[in-house]
Amino acid sequence: MSKVIYVCYRYPNSISIANRLETICHRLTPDNIISHPSKILVREDIAYGVTNPTDSILQKGNSLLLGKLFGEYSDWWKPSSAFPDGSFALFRNGGESLEILTDPAGSRTIWYYLDQEIFISSTSQRAITMLLGSFEFDERVIPWMLSTGSLGPCLSWHSKLNSIPPDSAVLLDKKKWSIASKSNTSDFTISDKSDNQQERTLREAMVETIESLKLDLSTWILPLSGGYDSRGLLSLLQQTGRNLEELKTITWGLKSSIHLRRTDAYVASKLAHSLKVCHQFYHTDSSEEPAHNIINRFLSLGEGRIDHISAYMDGFTIWKMLFETGVQGVIRGDEGFGWLEVSSPLTVRHSIGCAFCTDFANLRNYQGFGFADQELPQNLLRSPGESLAQWRDKLYHGFRLPSILSSLSDLKLPYVEIVNPWLSRKVLLEVRRQPDHLRTDKFLYRKIVSSLGPQVAYATRSSIASPRNVLASSDIEEILREELSSSCARDLFPTSFLNYLRKGLKTDRQAMGTKTLKSSIFEDIAKRIMPRSLLNAVLDHAYSPRLNHNLLAFRILIISRMNTILLEDSRAIRHQ
Repeated sequence: MSKVIYVCYRYPNSISIANRLETICHRLTPDNIISHPSKILVREDIAYGVTNPTDSILQKGNSLLLGKLFGEYSDWWKPSSAFPDGSFALFRNGGESLEILTDPAGSRTIWYYLDQEIFISSTSQRAITMLLGSFEFDERVIPWMLSTGSLGPCLSWHSKLNSIPPDSAVLLDKKKWSIASKSNTSDFTISDKSDNQQERTLREAMVETIESLKLDLSTWILPLSGGYDSRGLLSLLQQTGRNLEELKTITWGLKSSIHLRRTDAYVASKLAHSLKVCHQFYHTDSSEEPAHNIINRFLSLGEGRIDHISAYMDGFTIWKMLFETGVQGVIRGDEGFGWLEVSSPLTVRHSIGCAFCTDFANLRNYQGFGFADQELPQNLLRSPGESLAQWRDKLYHGFRLPSILSSLSDLKLPYVEIVNPWLSRKVLLEVRRQPDHLRTDKFLYRKIVSSLGPQVAYATRSSIASPRNVLASSDIEEILREELSSSCARDLFPTSFLNYLRKGLKTDRQAMGTKTLKSSIFEDIAKRIMPRSLLNAVLDHAYSPRLNHNLLAFRILIISRMNTILLEDSRAIRHQ
C-alpha cells in the first residue's frame, strides 16, 4: 500500500529533510483517495518517508520492510544477514552499513543513486528525482517503450538511477562511502529427479509457501481469474486448513463479460461458488471522468513503466474502493512456472513480451530516426548450450517478472499491499530445476492444480477490454493526436516519425471494416484455435508483424508526458 524513499547522508545535513520527504510523499499519493498520514523518520544519518503506510510495515531501529515475509526471520533487519523469502522491498541499516534488498522475483523494483554526499534508494523513480532536484532523460528507454510498452530491462527514465536486480542487494559501506552488490540468483540447471519426484518437490514448495503466509484473510482479497494461477492459490489455501469463509475473491472486467461463457469473469464466479467463497465482480467500463484524467493518474501512479491501461479505464475506482473499505492487501497469482512452446529466438522474445523494434515491419528502421541502440544485458542473453526453453524461462524470470509484472504491481501498491506466493524463492528454485517438458506450457504446475481444484472449466477469454479498442476510442484518439503534435513530443522525436504515426491513427468508427482491424481480429481467433507450433512457424517464416499506430502513439504519449512529469518533479522541492 506504500512507496518509500530511504536516504543516507555522508555528512551531517542542515537541510529540512523532513519537510522535503513530506512533500515527496504527498506528490506520490493517489489524487482520488484521502490517504493515511505519511510515515517520516529522520534519525542520525538516515531519513525516510513512506506514503500511505499500513500496519503491515515492519520497522526495527532504522530498518524498514514494505511487504510480507514468507516465514519467520528474526534477523530480517540486520545488514548482511541471510536473504529472507517473501514479497518485499527491504532497507536494513546498521552503524557502518546500509543494505537494500529486492525479493526473489524483483516484484518491487528498487532504484538507487549515489554521489559524494548522499545515497538515495526508493521504490519510486519520481521520489529520487524530486529529492535530487534534477532530471536527465535516458534515451535508451525509447526503443524499449516502442517495442514492448515497458522501460526495458534494468532501465529507468532517469539516466542517473540504477535498479537492483531480483534477489539481490546493494550494500553501502558508510566509512568508505562505496557500494558493493551481491545476488542470490540461480541458473536453470536441470536436476536428475524423475518427473514424479519433480512433481512432489514442487507441490511441497507450494504447500510450504502457502503455510508460511501469516495473513488475516478477513482483510485480504484474492483476485480470481478463470485460469490456473489464482485457482491454485485458492485451492491450496483451502487444503492447508485456512478458513475460506474469511476470504473474499474479486474479478473485474467489462460489464458484459460476466454473462459470456468461458470469460474470466464468468468462470471465476462459478469457481468461487463451487468453493463457497464470497465473490464480487467489478466492471472496468470507462469512468465518467474525462479520459485525460484517467491517463494522467495512470502515468502518475505507475510512473509510466507499462502501457497496460485497459484494465484501469474505470479511473482506479476498484482500487479506491478496496482501500476505502479497509482491504489491507491482495494475494496475487503472478508466477514463473514456465511459458509457451517456442521454436526460435524470435518466438522466445515475442512470447515473453521482449520484442525488439527490428522485429516489426514498421519499426525496423528505428535507428534511422536517431533512437538509441536496443540490446539485452549480458545476463539475459542466451548462454552456450542453453535450450530455447531454458532461455525463454530465464528471460521470463529476468525480464518479464521484474520489468512487466512488477510495473503492474506498481499501479496498485499506492492503494493496497500485494503478496505473490508463487514467486517465493522455494517455488522459483524448484521450477529452475525442472526439465523443459515440465515447464513448457506450465505443464507440471497445471497438472498439480488440476488435481487440487473443483471440476470447473477454465477460461479461454479475457474479461478486460481489448487495448486495441480502448486506444481507438474517439476521446483517446483525440488525446493521442494532440500529443503527437505537442512541443514535448517534438523535443524527443523526429517530426517525420510523428507525422507518420499521426496519419495512421484510427478511431473506433474509422477502424470498423478496415483491413487492419480485421487482421487483428483474425489474429486473436487464430491464437485460440491454431496450435502453438503453427503460430510460431508463421511468425518465423511467413509473417512480419506491424505495431498498431494507436498503440505506438500511446507509447509515445507515455514517453513525452513522463519526461514532463519528471522535469516538474525535479523542480518541486528545490527551494524547501
